[in-house]
Amino acid sequence: MEQGGAQALAQLRTHQLHPALVFRYLALGLLGGFVIGYWIALPWTTVLVALVLVGLFGYVITGVRPVAFVVVGILVALLRGNGLVPPPPDGSFLGAREFTAQVAELPRVSERAVRYVVEPEGIAGPNRVLITSRPWPNFTYGDTLRVRCGEVESVTFASYTNRGIWRQCAFPELGLVASSAPGLRSWLLLARREAGDIVRRLTPEPYATLATGMLWGDDAGLPRELTEAFRRTGTTHLLAVSGFNVMVLSRVLFWLFIALGLWRRQASLAVLVLIGLFVLFSGAEPAVVRAGTMGSILLLGQLLARRADKLNVLSGTAAAMLLLVPRLVVDLGFQLSFAAMAGLMYLAPILQHKFSWLPSLLGLRQSAAETVAATLVTTPLILGRVDQLSLVAPLANLLVAPVIVLVYWFGLSLLPLSALGSITALPAAWLLTAVLVYLTSVVNWLANLPWAAAPASTITWVLVVLGYLVFAWWLVPQENRVKLWQGIKADQ
Repeated sequence: MEQGGAQALAQLRTHQLHPALVFRYLALGLLGGFVIGYWIALPWTTVLVALVLVGLFGYVITGVRPVAFVVVGILVALLRGNGLVPPPPDGSFLGAREFTAQVAELPRVSERAVRYVVEPEGIAGPNRVLITSRPWPNFTYGDTLRVRCGEVESVTFASYTNRGIWRQCAFPELGLVASSAPGLRSWLLLARREAGDIVRRLTPEPYATLATGMLWGDDAGLPRELTEAFRRTGTTHLLAVSGFNVMVLSRVLFWLFIALGLWRRQASLAVLVLIGLFVLFSGAEPAVVRAGTMGSILLLGQLLARRADKLNVLSGTAAAMLLLVPRLVVDLGFQLSFAAMAGLMYLAPILQHKFSWLPSLLGLRQSAAETVAATLVTTPLILGRVDQLSLVAPLANLLVAPVIVLVYWFGLSLLPLSALGSITALPAAWLLTAVLVYLTSVVNWLANLPWAAAPASTITWVLVVLGYLVFAWWLVPQENRVKLWQGIKADQ
């Protein structure tokens, strides 16, 4: 009897899954559930009953536990919701309106106007309202405003409605009711403004705004012509904070702390704290939160002396963010961010070997490999969602990729050097300007080519597929190419 019980226990243990696999199955199920939930809405009672049944089924029949964990993840995502903020009732909160609202995001400043996303207080209806106003007087994140709008209109643009913005108002009367409450985030945003002032004082425009946009996402005031040039050349990812920024920052800080005498675990813990502060400093945009979360998970793996599983890190971070903000599943920036991170994790190491002709000094080779990898994996998404493809994107990214890391080295060094005096920081400012002059010259030259961008079409998709086939052939080692070609000829 005891022997039979021991055998049953041993058999049960053989069917137990490693925690890493359980995490993977749940995360992949969550991702699938949020995608399904975008198209299908089920009553929460139905989902809850199905969740209980699948849980019991997986507990009793151990052989189906991998599938059960995936299904549990799908059902949990469906229970959380499809992620889209429901629209307000037709006809509600339209016309002339006066209301109090709080600025919910960092303002987006252009040459002639500023855009605020505000959350009305004490009003049943839209979650957020988009306000276009004059640049002066300016308000900041967390300020409470009195808004007197002559005509509130509906918003139909998907990139706004997916974020819960269903109403808009152009050039209303704005008045400050209360300034943002002091706190860690407000202090960091003030530090961000002062850091931007330092860069603008030492670097001429438009290079100063381009630098702050690449360093921490503050590209407010960048000329429209230059923004359009980046769009036509497929290099707009350089104007926003991404995982690349966090990865570079993490590496620099880590080795700086090591040089100062800290142990590896102490350095990892210090960088972990600074990443969280950088996320707030950069405005806590979705791309920054994703990059910071992923970087934090990698650092936690170092602290626990465990090698990070790439798929678990990628899927787990995406699942965690969707659990917090489900509507991100339809956000193009969110999709591009994770596609780019997949390229950085899986494709960039392969490309580094192909870019052996580039020097490894200051991370030039790694920067080029990461930039090209991110561009390659995001191109299909851009083509499918934006309906335009940059035909010069591969060349543009290849030409600018080696110098991108220099923007971070010279740009970030301006901040501590300026504390010692402007003269001390001038060499770094000159070098930063020289790098940005080269970058903008390449982008403008390629953008002015008449065939730089093409609308999405069947021919465009065929060209993309052919381009990826050629690229895949280039990635195959030379000796394997010869064997593959010989095999094809033998079959003929």
